[in-house]
Amino acid sequence: MIFEIEEIPEGGFSFDVLADKEHFGIDQPDCTLVDGVKVKGKLTKIEREICFSGDLEAQLKVACTRCLKPFPFEVKSKIQVHFIPRIKEPSPGSEVEIKETDIEKEVYENDRVDLSGPVRDQILLDVPLMCLCQEDCKGICPECGIDLNSNQCECNSEGKIDPRFAELLKLKDKLK
Repeated sequence: MIFEIEEIPEGGFSFDVLADKEHFGIDQPDCTLVDGVKVKGKLTKIEREICFSGDLEAQLKVACTRCLKPFPFEVKSKIQVHFIPRIKEPSPGSEVEIKETDIEKEVYENDRVDLSGPVRDQILLDVPLMCLCQEDCKGICPECGIDLNSNQCECNSEGKIDPRFAELLKLKDKLK
């Protein structure tokens, strides 16, 4: 997803591409890209700055936070990126002021803009911290590790006290 700046016309450049999943490096045990990523949008050029605005769609396979089973997860998101050219590096030891707006900018060099990094970041930002395969997922038994969604375990964990809190239970009994 690399675009040459000189090839972007004054009116902008619209595109619709299906980028191969290997470009993004999203291949973890708990989150994997299933297929390519569809990116549709427009690149515009204002002097040496490049703006991208568009939409992305991706199919992921993520692990459920409670039962650890993988399940499909779809990402549909809007994305906006502002690219600026890399400026000459300041000499070591000199101070550089970073403005709040600098955080929202990407840097390009060699007169080429690469959308792979920002698209990857947006996909990962859209994955929730708590991914549940179903709203009422029961998870796994803390004693035997059986999936409580498909099987009922024989463990009697109700009423058991964590040994780390046993002293607190004794203290509670003394206060009665």
